[in-house]
Amino acid sequence: MPNQRYSYFYPTRVEYGPDVVQELPSMIKETGLMNGLLVTDQGLESTGIPDQIRQIFGESGMELVTFNDVKSNPTCDNVYDGTDFYKERGAQFVVALGGGSPMDVGKTIKVLATHDGPLEQYDDALDGNKLIQNNMPPFYAIPTTAGTGSEVGRSSVITVKATNKKTIIFSPFMLPNIAVLDPVLTVGLPPGLTAATGVDAFVHNLEAYWVDAFHPFADGIAHQGMKLCFDNLETAVGNGQDISARGNMLMASSMGATAFQKGLGVNHSIAHALGVFYDIHHGLANAALLIGTTQYNMEDEKAWTRLASIGSSIGVANKAEHVLETIESWLHRLNLPTDLKSFNIDANDIGKIEQYALSDPTCPTNSRKVQRGDIIRILERLI
Repeated sequence: MPNQRYSYFYPTRVEYGPDVVQELPSMIKETGLMNGLLVTDQGLESTGIPDQIRQIFGESGMELVTFNDVKSNPTCDNVYDGTDFYKERGAQFVVALGGGSPMDVGKTIKVLATHDGPLEQYDDALDGNKLIQNNMPPFYAIPTTAGTGSEVGRSSVITVKATNKKTIIFSPFMLPNIAVLDPVLTVGLPPGLTAATGVDAFVHNLEAYWVDAFHPFADGIAHQGMKLCFDNLETAVGNGQDISARGNMLMASSMGATAFQKGLGVNHSIAHALGVFYDIHHGLANAALLIGTTQYNMEDEKAWTRLASIGSSIGVANKAEHVLETIESWLHRLNLPTDLKSFNIDANDIGKIEQYALSDPTCPTNSRKVQRGDIIRILERLI
């Protein structure tokens, strides 16, 4: 399909290495900016990492005020409050520290710092990206988890409370100016959260590769991203101090986010719905759904063939059945769920979960066309 039209954006500057975060203030200082807003969450505050970042900036003579009222599934109120605080304190740039939630809130504060609300007008599904101009403050991303890859992404996912709908805000202008990948900042992540976020990274790479579209850049990155996950996640879970494994997972996470410019699939569609209706951690939801959605996709011959071709990335023969069995065994070794039985999903909610998932922007790019009733059948097998 080389005669087809496609676009690929990857302009984010990535700075990787143990303790590289120490260099960020001087990088920002070079631009003449001195006052910033740190966006993080209260859970991370308890680890002391935000204190380290504030100290680093303070020692450089820079002011970094903090906004940490960020939910695990962030809402528009988090963004509005953070934007008000940004403006009140006269901040000139935004630094997001943490997992996907602070990253998403930080990116969206960046938008509303120079754009009027309400937030929902920028919904990508409504062509809201056309309203976003390149007049926003600089944004710097410091991930402390290896999963979402939001530090190199050009979108944010925010729940609009009026509609209770996860809204995707999307623009190349939202890309971070610098992504700081410092594996030292991830060593304190607990094993369970390391596993859940790591599988999120794997699913990003898998679903992106599985999308039936011509995108050789994304395919190559996704293939290597899956391999890095398989080769390193168990080590990172078992020995959190292993800097090599932690660093490789950070890379796999960023690779997944660049690869899914190609698209995602039904696993993410349902995971987004479960996040809205049951507030299930996104990584756990992805893990719990993965076997069921993979079995569903394998019913399509073209999708079956595509899945088989990733065997070499995970150390097995290029046969779809072997790939599925290997992924399932891997999830068990990581102590992650492979169904939804432990989440107490009400069977009466399956219909509205499907309705939400079908409207999610990740659903149309699934490796096989999703029909009404398909998601209900997937969920019935998993609950």
